[in-house]
Amino acid sequence: MARNKKDVIIIPWDYTEACEIALAHGVQLAKEVNNHIMLARFLEKPGIFTGKAKKERILNEEREKLKAVGQTISEKYQINPFVTVELGASKGAVSKLLQDANANLIISGKSYKLNEKTTFTPLEFVKRLKGLNVPFIVTQDLPAHNYYKEIVVPLDPDKTFKETLHWIVYLSKYYNCNINIIKPYFEEEDLKKDMANNIYFTKKTLDKKNIIYGIKTAKKKKDFQDEVLRFAEMIDSDLIVMMAKKYQKFLRDKPNYQFNIPIMVVNRNNEIIKYGGFR
Repeated sequence: MARNKKDVIIIPWDYTEACEIALAHGVQLAKEVNNHIMLARFLEKPGIFTGKAKKERILNEEREKLKAVGQTISEKYQINPFVTVELGASKGAVSKLLQDANANLIISGKSYKLNEKTTFTPLEFVKRLKGLNVPFIVTQDLPAHNYYKEIVVPLDPDKTFKETLHWIVYLSKYYNCNINIIKPYFEEEDLKKDMANNIYFTKKTLDKKNIIYGIKTAKKKKDFQDEVLRFAEMIDSDLIVMMAKKYQKFLRDKPNYQFNIPIMVVNRNNEIIKYGGFR
């Protein structure tokens, strides 16, 4: 695939309304930061007795179908997406695609339909992408604004928050957005101490990078996840950012949450150095 070496936003494509919504977010971000868009269609891997000729026929038929979608998108958004069709959706296959495509972000709908019987939920997306060095955004509604401006970041006493902080710096610089941090209220001395350490490190890092931010404390004795959502809605936020581990807990606690505000999920052990050397 011949193209210049710009970063790529990948949209897992299954021809549903969910991926159309994800595409709208992807196009918006791609135009803002001059990225490419790639539609990635993952097919169920054929059985071991499927011949090479049949595999090629399946791939070629799907590529033609996806190219037609790309042409429609080009006419609608004035952006020319790349397309790719992959047999299998294993972690290894996804990882190779991300590396080959020079991807810096994945944007998905609320689910991905692999075939008539298999649909991935957001939680299953997290598990499949665990450990990969590219964050992904889960969407369920069209973008509320013309670009991402206000981002909400839940702050907690966990030491892994420092990894989230690297992405805060990246997002602020890359997408030129404001950072709105919300922290839970604690009465326990050990948690207060850990939180104070994270707040100190956060302020020091963001001040050094000249990043605009604010820090708000959630209400006492209120569910912190509810407070995060309430705060995000109050400021008309464009995105909520959290680590994959926190996101998994969030989905377990809020199984019926409607993604009016997209959530960016960040894995641990990402190659942060790729995105500007924040360490």
